[in-house]
Amino acid sequence: MNILMFLAALAVITLGHFFRIRRWKSFISVYEDSHDSDLMFCTGIGYLVDNVLPFHVGDIVRAAIIGKKLKNGAAFSLAVIIIDRILDVFVVAFIYGTIFFASGKNLMNFIFFTGFSALLLFFLWLSVTFSKRFKKCVLVFSSIFNTKIQLCILEFVWSFICTIRNTVKKIDKTKLVLRTLCMWSCYILSYLMYSNCLKNTSFVDVFNNLFSIDSYSPFVDYVRHGFSHYYFIFLLFNFLTCVSIIVVAFFEKFKKCSSENKGELIIPYTNENSCLDFLKIYFSDIRDKNYIDRFLEINKDVIILRNCSAGSNATTLQCIKSGRMVYRKYAFGSDGEKLFEQVKWLQNNKDQLYVTGILDAYQKNNVCYYDMPYLGDSIGLFDYIHSMPLESSWRIMESVVSDLESNYSKKYISGANADTIRQYYDKKIRSNIDKIMNAHVLSELTNYEKVVINGETYDNLTMFLDKLYSFDFWKEIFENDYYSDIHGDLTVENIVCNINYPKGYYLIDPNGGNIHSSPNLDYSKLLQSLHGNYEFFMHTAKVKVNKNEISFKITRTTSYDVLYKRFDKYLKDTFDAKRVKSIYFHEIVHWLRLMPYKINNDSDRAAMFYAGLVMVVNDIFEEFDNIDKRIGIKACNV
Repeated sequence: MNILMFLAALAVITLGHFFRIRRWKSFISVYEDSHDSDLMFCTGIGYLVDNVLPFHVGDIVRAAIIGKKLKNGAAFSLAVIIIDRILDVFVVAFIYGTIFFASGKNLMNFIFFTGFSALLLFFLWLSVTFSKRFKKCVLVFSSIFNTKIQLCILEFVWSFICTIRNTVKKIDKTKLVLRTLCMWSCYILSYLMYSNCLKNTSFVDVFNNLFSIDSYSPFVDYVRHGFSHYYFIFLLFNFLTCVSIIVVAFFEKFKKCSSENKGELIIPYTNENSCLDFLKIYFSDIRDKNYIDRFLEINKDVIILRNCSAGSNATTLQCIKSGRMVYRKYAFGSDGEKLFEQVKWLQNNKDQLYVTGILDAYQKNNVCYYDMPYLGDSIGLFDYIHSMPLESSWRIMESVVSDLESNYSKKYISGANADTIRQYYDKKIRSNIDKIMNAHVLSELTNYEKVVINGETYDNLTMFLDKLYSFDFWKEIFENDYYSDIHGDLTVENIVCNINYPKGYYLIDPNGGNIHSSPNLDYSKLLQSLHGNYEFFMHTAKVKVNKNEISFKITRTTSYDVLYKRFDKYLKDTFDAKRVKSIYFHEIVHWLRLMPYKINNDSDRAAMFYAGLVMVVNDIFEEFDNIDKRIGIKACNV
């Protein structure tokens, strides 16, 4: 054996593996940085395993090792490695084709690799052409297993799809082709040099030892052929190749490089449940492709910790951005346009009111997001009410209302007029009543004059329709309202308590663009919480309906009772009776506006929210039958 030629072949194939690592890195770098030393080390270990075990088990080991180093994990790493190997299948098929047409040898290998290449291309064509069916099949198959395995399967297929797509769209194809050519040129040259260092050995023999369908692994082939001298040298050659890669990786580790692994997550969630929910949305195809692409595009600079969304069409995420904890709120389409109104309201009112800060905002092509600071010492008013002295909670609520009223009066726009009230009535009252009365999920309930809610009997909504459908009725109630630049969604959930603010609170999530932008809408939103029990309804999961009976586990704290009575008294002491009535009837409107959303998006609990509407309507109409009477409105018995 020619030792020098043997060593030269060893050096050249090591160089070829270096180009392989560079090609592999080009797939990874679409999403994140990776260190050459890590890629070399796991490549060396992977090939060591392949020398002993058949069927390229080393690739799985390679994926597992590098997956621990990458932000995107083992599923992404395995997907990238498979794409890398698929490219090799095409090259091997081409080489066997060249051998066959040049010498007439290796027909079976040529047929196998050509057929395998064609099968891969056909499968790729099928998955693209029938992408919807393909994704649904993957989802159905994955659902056979437990959630952990299901997540792994969906994550792998998602990574595979993204890598294929990125190969077409994002990867520098010139570099990809050049690295492939350099890699295989080194491999072929090394095989030629190795064959020349041994007697009676050709390039075809060496190539067959590695890629023939009759070969398994250098060690297995060594054993299969009776521990022959020839196969021992080949095993030694491959073993020393692995050692050389690992040695190079060791020295590469001492090179100066950034310690931070920069880049984006292929799925920006860290929480497994949230990640699985996202993948189910993608594979079930219930959202269009544009939604997924836009979601990934706007969230590529963050790591998502959890979804903090409430009941709106916008999504709020707790994220890490550039090492800082933030809340990101985003929406698309018409909801994106509406969200941008929030941004403008917060920016316009930041000097007059205590509102959340905006760290960053983006609005383009009906896509909008903005980032709010995460303040660890902040607590929502709902939690504050149930963990702090009630006097403190009331002091904050009183400050909120008085601060808003003072600001609204300064920003007086105009008094209410019949045309605007008509628009408000048509779009927010009459149309929503129509939706409620025509809702299939409520069809049985609305047929009765009485409904029984948790054992108590109430007049059904149908008994109030003559007044609720009357424009003149609403016009009389709202005609003294005035318009201003209001918050628009002043629920308990949108008031955040923080001792570092002058009055201990700040406001979040305004809802602009109201037709009837009266301050009374804001105060009635607080009634929706304290009087209508909205937050507790949101925390109640199950409801049962039997004919005209609605049953659910009702919860309400004494804290809410006390604060409601304080707020009710404050309204009556601060405003005249006409305005108090307007505020309370705006609460009814809020419940009417809420119902279509629950019917469409939360149908299993729609009957429970209908019960809330019925109780509020009964309570308010009972107390306001005589507007001239001094009103002693009782708390809603919910």
